[in-house]
Amino acid sequence: MINSTIDNLQSAAPSRSGRRTTYDRDAARYDRERYEAFEGRFFHELETTVLRNWLGPRPGLKILDVPAGTGRLSVELAKAGVTVIGADISAPMLHVAVSKRESNSDGHAYFLQGSGSQLPFADNTFDAVISFKFFHLIPNESKRAFIQDMARVLKPGCPLVVEFNSPYYGGVLALLRYYFRKKQPGGMRMKCIFPDQIPPLFEGLEVKRTLGVKLPFSGTLAALLGRERAASWNLAFGRMWGAKYFAYAIIVEARKQA
Repeated sequence: MINSTIDNLQSAAPSRSGRRTTYDRDAARYDRERYEAFEGRFFHELETTVLRNWLGPRPGLKILDVPAGTGRLSVELAKAGVTVIGADISAPMLHVAVSKRESNSDGHAYFLQGSGSQLPFADNTFDAVISFKFFHLIPNESKRAFIQDMARVLKPGCPLVVEFNSPYYGGVLALLRYYFRKKQPGGMRMKCIFPDQIPPLFEGLEVKRTLGVKLPFSGTLAALLGRERAASWNLAFGRMWGAKYFAYAIIVEARKQA
């Protein structure tokens, strides 16, 4: 059973994490700044399309979304009748998620405050676990521990779907981003996923597929040429082995051994 802390958004111990403080402060404007313009909205639509295609959400399935943030993916998946449990360290972010759920009364999304490294669920609980917009925040030496705990609560044979930043997004754009704007020339191996990093991170799981998502300026192209055509073009490009790493994000599906 899912434990009784669902929707108790003060259940986690207080944290002094600077990261949590930042998300607490930015919760009210988080979606507006990232997902309301052409590019952000199109990226969100691509992510939800991939999740629907890969997970086949339907009534009876139980999915864990960690970190859930403002619930943008949890609430979308719950519209298909699946039960989604969203966990995050930031209570203000989760309050936004709860308000989204309440405006989509047909959904079954529930939220709790807690850490992704010590998930408060029994082994073999969920039919799928997803983790988006998270691993670029985690030091390399800690990434595998997070993945192992997510796999622990996953039922055998079921998918873990994880999103990473891509190192070569837009080619020269990646250089501008990390070498000049962020001034982290050595930080790309922590912030992004390179092909050689995938096998050790998912050791013990079977990596089924990887996909590049969101080509540069594709949201603007979608506004000009149509969303369906732009999405089809993006996803086809994202399946090409040599090309996918030029997309903004890399989504990995790995399965727990049956």
